[in-house]
Amino acid sequence: MSNTIFHSEINGSRAICFDTGLNEQDFARAGLSRLLMQRGIVARNAGDGAGKLETWKCEGVVKQNERMIVWGADFTDSAESASFDALLADDNQKDVALDAVRRWIKARVMMGDAPASSERNVSLAPGATLIDKKGSLFFPPGLLATRCFEAENAVLEKKERFVHPDLEGKAADAWALACMLYRMFCDTDAFLSKDSITIHQDMREGVFFPPRFVKPGIDRQFDDLIKRAFSKRRADHPDLEEWRRFLEERDASNEPKRFDSFFHALAPIEAEKIEKEKNNFIKKSGFSVKTRRFLTKNSVIVLGTAIAVVVVGLLIGSVVYDRSKAPNTKGMTPAEVVQAYYTAFSALDHEFMQNAALRKAGKADIDVAVRLYALDRVRQAYQMNAIQEQPSIIKAQDWLDSGGRPVAAEEFVFGVTDLRVTPDDQDESDGEVSFRVRYNIWATDHGDTEAQPQTTLMPSVQARIDEIRLVLYKGSWRIAEIQRLQG
Repeated sequence: MSNTIFHSEINGSRAICFDTGLNEQDFARAGLSRLLMQRGIVARNAGDGAGKLETWKCEGVVKQNERMIVWGADFTDSAESASFDALLADDNQKDVALDAVRRWIKARVMMGDAPASSERNVSLAPGATLIDKKGSLFFPPGLLATRCFEAENAVLEKKERFVHPDLEGKAADAWALACMLYRMFCDTDAFLSKDSITIHQDMREGVFFPPRFVKPGIDRQFDDLIKRAFSKRRADHPDLEEWRRFLEERDASNEPKRFDSFFHALAPIEAEKIEKEKNNFIKKSGFSVKTRRFLTKNSVIVLGTAIAVVVVGLLIGSVVYDRSKAPNTKGMTPAEVVQAYYTAFSALDHEFMQNAALRKAGKADIDVAVRLYALDRVRQAYQMNAIQEQPSIIKAQDWLDSGGRPVAAEEFVFGVTDLRVTPDDQDESDGEVSFRVRYNIWATDHGDTEAQPQTTLMPSVQARIDEIRLVLYKGSWRIAEIQRLQG
């Protein structure tokens, strides 16, 4: 239970109460009398594996300690009930929590299959979901539960870390379940940011730490299910039924597996391998997430000033782009095309990159170059009357040559260094060749500069290995495919 959702006695009867944290005037001013129309759901445990759903409703409002309390009949006749967030965090009740989660799945499946749609308005947050000693579960109205979280400044911890901002219905149920299981199995939350905006961004982008790195020796199937559950591809997400089959696996005595059964001891060589994978993951994911978010954040500037830039362009005259003069690979050898492609990437020469590649080859790199190029041009437009000693986007090689020191927070180091091109297939007679390309890609680490403002930042590096295939197309060697083997 929590400070704002609790059992009490109202008018001589047991009640479940919701402390809104508001006095009588503020309650009325906010129009929260509408909360009395909200409905909750009680999932009864019949004891024979079956169950039934009952509708719970608010029955009134009382004033206690100058705060307005919404109440309804208690869902349990036992002394107390436990909230799911408390169970998930209790290291001494892992098997109790595991059994509660199994019951939670059955209840949500029943609710999802029910013909009425009112159950979709009940809370998914584990901080509001209660279970009694008989195994019956109570899902309070969503708006009422959120109001209570707000009253104790606990919305982030009790709701946002578990509820996806975009998913609905059974997909939302499966997501919340994955978050609860991560909390229970890993002893930490999957999404740890300190504000809801970043948490939602992490959820949408699938930014989390794999369980096998948090708890080495954890069940590999669990690790895989979590990886799929938090994937950006919603088609990958396991549904409640798949989670149920996993959690209800039986042991040798045909009993449901205990919590400890989902872990195994690691041999030293296996532990060393996982530690190495963990370090590589931290290095890779930190680089890609921060760089992507830097671009996303600054894209707002690009979009917001696009019209102004166009207007200025019209006033000073426009230049019609002549495609016949566009940079291309005509006359280049395959090795020269590869070299020129990565040189163009450092220079943000997206026009050459687009003309050097066929169809969607290198699309991710080209998109980065386009966005950084646009960002740089917009910054130049803002600063057209200022004298710039150096560009806001600095080539990585130039930065290294100058000493590789931290740069000003408003500057961005980017580019390819240490390029090594190794031929794989040099037979040009069939109109196709391939290369193995190793290089380092640099970008300034703009991580949490808003939370902790800094005047200087240190660029970070990521080692990459690409396998690049070229074909002879209309008399010129062009890049047909880039496979990223590392980075």
